[in-house]
Amino acid sequence: MARATTPDLSPNPDSSTARGKRPPVFTPVALLTVCALLVLTQLYATIPLVPTVDADLGEGNASAAVGTAFALAYATGFLFFGPLSDHYGRKRILIPGLVVLALATACLTIAPSLIAIALLRAVQGFVAGSFAPAALAYLMEALPPRWRTTAVGAMSTAFLTAGIIGQVYASTVALAWSWRWVFGLAAPAIAAIALAMAALLREPPREPVSGTLGERFRQMGRLVTRREIALLCVAHLSTLLAFVAMYSALGPHLQTLFGLHETDIIWVRLAALPGMLVAPFSGALIGRFGATRMAIAGFVLAALGAAGESLASGSLWALIGTSIVFVAGIATAVPAMISLFGDRAEESRAAGIALNGFMLFAGASIGPLTSQLGLGFETLLYALCGTLLAAAALVTASRPNRVGPSR
Repeated sequence: MARATTPDLSPNPDSSTARGKRPPVFTPVALLTVCALLVLTQLYATIPLVPTVDADLGEGNASAAVGTAFALAYATGFLFFGPLSDHYGRKRILIPGLVVLALATACLTIAPSLIAIALLRAVQGFVAGSFAPAALAYLMEALPPRWRTTAVGAMSTAFLTAGIIGQVYASTVALAWSWRWVFGLAAPAIAAIALAMAALLREPPREPVSGTLGERFRQMGRLVTRREIALLCVAHLSTLLAFVAMYSALGPHLQTLFGLHETDIIWVRLAALPGMLVAPFSGALIGRFGATRMAIAGFVLAALGAAGESLASGSLWALIGTSIVFVAGIATAVPAMISLFGDRAEESRAAGIALNGFMLFAGASIGPLTSQLGLGFETLLYALCGTLLAAAALVTASRPNRVGPSR
């Protein structure tokens, strides 16, 4: 059966259309995009849950247990599973990782203490880190070339909209039932998508594996020593750091200054969703202007949004408007940075994507802690503005000597 279906996955778009068949594009893109939304929801869902978990368990420091533990382990998982995916194949990493993620998510519904929650969140984050490197590499290998940027754009949209949808989902479920149901509903959904992927995805054809697994890890280590990638790594640290820090500080600011109830805050978070609409067009924009220019534009736009939020912090509607600008900038930068890491890593594509994910979510792990530095909402947003502008400068300086459309 595998031999009969392999030609459909050929990277040559004409090989299947010549026989009157369409290459299988919709199924893998749809499955992996939905899965990306479910996996990343587990990161962002805890942003509005921190006060609720604190009040329920009464142990304090829930931010580190439910937020930082996941994000830091998630970033580490990228470094581990990226080379494994290059060595063993995509489905062999994707499916077991999702099964363990579903089990750990289900266990959170009965976790008795913050220590148990932190451990389970770390397990969640680590195995969730298996998804993105394998999934993005799968799309680049399984799809015809003309569909790849569209597929990456769809995945990027899911990664980013999870930042808003995850917060809204968690707030809504916690208000209706309890914070434990946030995980109780997610676990069977993750298990279901794992079963669907096991049944419907086919391992893409790949070149025969050469070298040892240890060599795969050494290749990733060598990537970091390259100037054009090292500068990207430092720049990318600020992307989700700024996003998570802003949203972690936004809820308390809205409650303190405007007296908004959590139900109203849900709508403020949801209002920024239109800023994500740039992500589906990222493939076309990157193809026209280049990934480097789009990454720089994204960081600058997010910086302007952060500065605007600080200036507009006393006006609810102006704050909502500038938050849309901020989110649009992040939504522009993320897919462009994925493209830059993948292109510059060349044959070690999954390892490059793994480095991208590590830096991206290492920043996300710092975000909740940054919001608790006591800077005040306005000062914090100005600091994030400066950080994002520095990231734009680093991407500019990272240009390699050779020039190409994706760089």
